[in-house]
Amino acid sequence: MDRKEYSNGEITIVWQPKRCMHSGICVKTLPNVYNPKERPWIKPFNAATEQLINQVAMCPSGALSIKELNMIEIKQIQEGNKGHFAAIDESKVAGRMFYTFAGKEKMIIDHTEVEDAYRGQNIGNKILMSVVEFARENKIKIIPLCPFAKSVFDKTESIRDVLLVQEADQKIPSITESRREK
Repeated sequence: MDRKEYSNGEITIVWQPKRCMHSGICVKTLPNVYNPKERPWIKPFNAATEQLINQVAMCPSGALSIKELNMIEIKQIQEGNKGHFAAIDESKVAGRMFYTFAGKEKMIIDHTEVEDAYRGQNIGNKILMSVVEFARENKIKIIPLCPFAKSVFDKTESIRDVLLVQEADQKIPSITESRREK
């Protein structure tokens, strides 16, 4: 059966179009989440997880359902100074984030990959949050060379405490700013 999945990182809303009877309850209940005129038409980030769960429970046809992402387990696999964090769904690898240690206190995130079947379910974010937690617990600083990891650090201020700040990354005041300070 045809199905589409939309995730907010905690849960995934599963929509089965062939089962949908178009009652409009979803659109009326959470118009910021459900908008059939837009693509994607379901935007789960626009409501709290509890609101989404409550609304999906009201779907009369069962076309909308919830798939919890808590089944995904993150494991760290390390060999020497290289390794990766893997998202495991039962026995399947959903995604991986590869790293290399540069000494004992620095970790370079090299690459992130998510299997096609798991795209759009925030697997990469979930893995990165585990890497951040590991870095905090072990007082390690991260250098995100991977474009995905770097983009998440750029967007998420709350995890930047584990970033390695190099002199070149710090803002260099312009000549005008320097003159104003004097």
